[in-house]
Amino acid sequence: MADTPQTLALIVIAQEYRGDLVRQINRRATALRLLPIKRGSGPACSIATEADGMNAENYSEGADVTNYGSDAQGSGTHPWAMYRSTFRITGLAGAVAASGSTPMGNRRLWARNMVNSTAKLASTINAGIHTGAGTGTLIQGMGNAIGDTTNTYYTVDRSQAANAYFRPYVADPGVPTAPTLKLIKDDLGSIYDGSGEVPDIGLVPTAVFTKLESLFEPNVRYVKDLVTARGAMTLESGYEGININGCNFFRDKDAAAGTIEYINTNYVEIEYLPPDIPGLEEIMAAVPATDGYGALPLGFVYEMLAKTGDSTKAMVKSYLQLKVNRPNACGMRKNVSTT
Repeated sequence: MADTPQTLALIVIAQEYRGDLVRQINRRATALRLLPIKRGSGPACSIATEADGMNAENYSEGADVTNYGSDAQGSGTHPWAMYRSTFRITGLAGAVAASGSTPMGNRRLWARNMVNSTAKLASTINAGIHTGAGTGTLIQGMGNAIGDTTNTYYTVDRSQAANAYFRPYVADPGVPTAPTLKLIKDDLGSIYDGSGEVPDIGLVPTAVFTKLESLFEPNVRYVKDLVTARGAMTLESGYEGININGCNFFRDKDAAAGTIEYINTNYVEIEYLPPDIPGLEEIMAAVPATDGYGALPLGFVYEMLAKTGDSTKAMVKSYLQLKVNRPNACGMRKNVSTT
């Protein structure tokens, strides 16, 4: 008889996937990790300001009072930004995934999509924190908040001399310029002179972070334990910071190229509208936001959408806005060369 082996090609066997699905996506949201996140209210995100106007003077013995003053109060508003992530799963896909043995992550396909949608939404919002245009229902990002001295921010026209108090510190040499320790210390000093405080964090793109590292080599001081206005936190792998004169610099994949954002977390926050959760008969719930590396308190809302066939649809949404309460305690350096 002929020796006929039963080869792999001649047998029927199920393909097993060892372990779980492995995400290949960078959705880290550094700004959302570091900035305070607070509940808001009302039809718009709002700021109340107080500028110098109080009187203090030298006077002669017995002189009557003729000069009075008080600090000037003002306010500004900006519309809420609106962001969402949606997904749809067919009935067949859900049933097949639930009945399969591997990969384990697909056994609960709906839950996996919820986690992935919140991670995508958090990453999208993180990008808006840096570069959002602020038009329509977009986030008004750092470029508008602390990267411009003559625009209108929260309905305050900063081109007017009377509103100079609401201007950030902006350094733009006009051509790509390599950062030096002196330049950064000068920036921090200028912000201190204008506000009496020094920014506690700096957010930069990866190329600028690498350039800053080279200023210290071989003696780089990295930061893992951090205290900001959000509280004390121990940063995870990938969030190491460099400390310069008390300001901790972190890389953020979404930071605008060639910039350094100087941020005082006492005056910069992300404000969100808390969800309006009706009765349980309406399928609606708050879900934790995540960038894939942990929860973020952003008040995300999960809603089931109308069913129109053999598939189920859902949406995760958020109403929020970036708010810089005191721009003169923050600033931005532009045209940072990384070569």
